[in-house]
Amino acid sequence: MFRAGLTRTGVVLQGQRFFSCGKIALQAQKPSPAKKAIKAQEHLNFLLKFYTPELLQSIRIAEALVSPEEYLGMRKKGPKAVSRVAPTDENTDFSYTDPQWDEPILYPNQADGHTPYARIPQIRAPDRSDLQLTFTADSAKKGRQTNSREDRDKFFLQLHQLTGMEERYMRGLYVRPIVMKRVSCQTSKGKIPNFYALTVVGDQNGMIGLGEGKSRDGMRVSLRKAHWNAIKSLQPIPRYEKRTIIGDVDYKYHAVKLFLKSAPAGFGLRVNPNIFEVCQAAGIKDLRGKVYKLRNPMNVVKGFVEALTKQTSLEDLAAGRGKKLVDLRKVYYSA
Repeated sequence: MFRAGLTRTGVVLQGQRFFSCGKIALQAQKPSPAKKAIKAQEHLNFLLKFYTPELLQSIRIAEALVSPEEYLGMRKKGPKAVSRVAPTDENTDFSYTDPQWDEPILYPNQADGHTPYARIPQIRAPDRSDLQLTFTADSAKKGRQTNSREDRDKFFLQLHQLTGMEERYMRGLYVRPIVMKRVSCQTSKGKIPNFYALTVVGDQNGMIGLGEGKSRDGMRVSLRKAHWNAIKSLQPIPRYEKRTIIGDVDYKYHAVKLFLKSAPAGFGLRVNPNIFEVCQAAGIKDLRGKVYKLRNPMNVVKGFVEALTKQTSLEDLAAGRGKKLVDLRKVYYSA
């Protein structure tokens, strides 16, 4: 432990620790300003191989704005570190892609012409001078376009002008997409990809609507169309005690056979998963049912909604049987 040895500062005297970290040793380990300048110049010469002088100047300006203490602090904190630089626009919705700023996402099943796979999107890089920027200098000043909220407001405003329903009511509707799929339309020019969506909406209090949407511009556009058509087709359905259907229903829709029965309070929904979503939107809480033969989700949902709307109301049942409405409801009030 105590012996004579060689260090960067010279010979260690007898009795001094071998791994010394004294003031003289620490001063010897610090690089001189001349060495720092040489190392920085070597780094710049290395970057010049990949970047143009204009880009290199912007990199130097960006590095000068970041303090070493802040950089080391974020490195120590790991992936949970948060930068002090605030976003330029607090109202930006980054869940939506901006075609002007974001690169397009192309999947292998989206064929480009007669090729089996689409082209790989090329991004401008320092070694690719032939590519052009997708935005101009003027568009960079405007910032990222965030029209998602404005589009939603315009969507409900147009529906309000068309149907007369309140915007607040339409915003609070229960919306659930049932079917989302990609289909191909065979034409003389080949197979053209298309997107289909089936959506159910309801206020969970006896109003329900079903809408379909088709588009070649992507699934988001087809869902928007389906939502629009579903709100337009909202209609009331008769319910018993605001929780179940009236009596038993034996209904056939194309190749789908539906057998539905009313259930007592607290029974729950013991039905097909697609029928379950429709019941959630319509406000039906107790129901039992079976689906026979074809179980295609699209036909099952369409058949169930059609069966609900074609139910016989309690008033019509009472008039047909020659009884009073309270006799069918089995609810009597004392004087």
